[in-house]
Amino acid sequence: SKSWLIVKPEMEEKAKELFGNRVNITTKGKRHLGAALGSAEFRDEYSRKLVEDWTKQLEVLCDIAVTHPQAAYTAFVRGFNSKFTYFQRTIPDFGKYLPPIQHILNSKFIPTLFGTQSVSAHVLEAVSLPVRHGGLGIPNLVKESAQQFEGSGKITGIHKQAIIDQLDDMPLKDCDGLTAHDWIQQHTSDKAEVLKETISQLDESLPDHLLRFVKQARDKGAGNWLTALPLASQGFNLSKSEFRDGLRLRYNIPITDIPSHCVCGEPFNTSHALDCKKGGFVSQRHDNVRDLFTGLLNRCCSNVTSEPHLTDLQGEIFQHRSANTAQGARLDIKARNFWRQGQDAYFDVRVTHVNAKSQAHKSTASIFKKHEEDKKREYNERVLEVEHGTFTPLIIGTNGGMGEECQKFVKWLAELLALKQMEKYASTVSWIRTKLSFEVIRSAVLGVRGSRAPWKRTSSFHTDDFGLLAHDAGIDTRL
Repeated sequence: SKSWLIVKPEMEEKAKELFGNRVNITTKGKRHLGAALGSAEFRDEYSRKLVEDWTKQLEVLCDIAVTHPQAAYTAFVRGFNSKFTYFQRTIPDFGKYLPPIQHILNSKFIPTLFGTQSVSAHVLEAVSLPVRHGGLGIPNLVKESAQQFEGSGKITGIHKQAIIDQLDDMPLKDCDGLTAHDWIQQHTSDKAEVLKETISQLDESLPDHLLRFVKQARDKGAGNWLTALPLASQGFNLSKSEFRDGLRLRYNIPITDIPSHCVCGEPFNTSHALDCKKGGFVSQRHDNVRDLFTGLLNRCCSNVTSEPHLTDLQGEIFQHRSANTAQGARLDIKARNFWRQGQDAYFDVRVTHVNAKSQAHKSTASIFKKHEEDKKREYNERVLEVEHGTFTPLIIGTNGGMGEECQKFVKWLAELLALKQMEKYASTVSWIRTKLSFEVIRSAVLGVRGSRAPWKRTSSFHTDDFGLLAHDAGIDTRL
């Protein structure tokens, strides 16, 4: 027989008397749907064997992380991590078996993702949070096991009691009048409260130099580059250096193998690198965002122009003294029919270094707000009065966060694109945020790693006329 009956030792003889050889009978336990049913000794042996196999698999994933950290990280959070959840929910006190797994995560896997020998306890606590809350979504498995098991027991309580009572039909509500759906909602609410308390305690314990960066990582869109599959076809794949540097920038961990001084003469560090205009990296990160938005606007609007000239002024006077009155002034993007049919919408992009010295003690919300107000004082009145259009400042931080105006812009852009291409809004806005997130993180890493010094090697040829050079060398294909 393929059927197994698991009974307590004192009931074994009774079971044999009732069922004979029609079913297999055991007092130890059996594996059922992946979990272990039976005696405490059987569950213990089964759980230890599971963890032993997982540690071997995790060691392999650590080896993969050495050369492909982004792929290894994605494999863990999207696949490997799910291995634990089911057993946490179905085997009592499963957390006591997981310290070997947690040890490998803390001492090997996470440091390998960062490209370091070790990671501080504060950073380990931070990365255990979900990505949207400033973490990496690599949970503390030991801590969360009890909550997972308790929640699972409540959600399946009606079903469990129906089996115990040997009911023909499973009732819709338990003795407290609650349905399984009610318990799911309650469990979700409980998890949210625990997470809120965890975040509060973590924020109190983190040193200031790390807390600021963790809070910045909670900005809308700041972590989208961590949540996407590393698809080269969509530009979502990062080199191992880009991925590791991105993680270090996220948690204010020093980036190694960089010059001690910049070509401008200042001491070189990540903060200076993201501010220094030498090498053109500050302009490049601006242009990358501008070009991304221009391309997307071109899919859903008409008369889309990059760097449009504003109409020259002829004596107009503006209220704000800081208004731009220069002849030949330009903005970054113009698009017709964006906010309103028949009207031109003008946009100006600014990608600001949120940890520059001048902004070091401000929240990202206040930083973005100030830059939005500055842009509006400079251009808003001129666009309204002269161009009869609308002006929207698109402020983005080097952390990947966005100002309020930019968030509204991205949402409405997604609405227009989804309507135009008959796509789902949620998928469209998620993709735009993710694409923007990759543009920002790549630009930030390039700003740190890119060479600012001009190439000084003397040319080995005496002219730039390659036709003449080919002719002199006798390799002109026209001969």
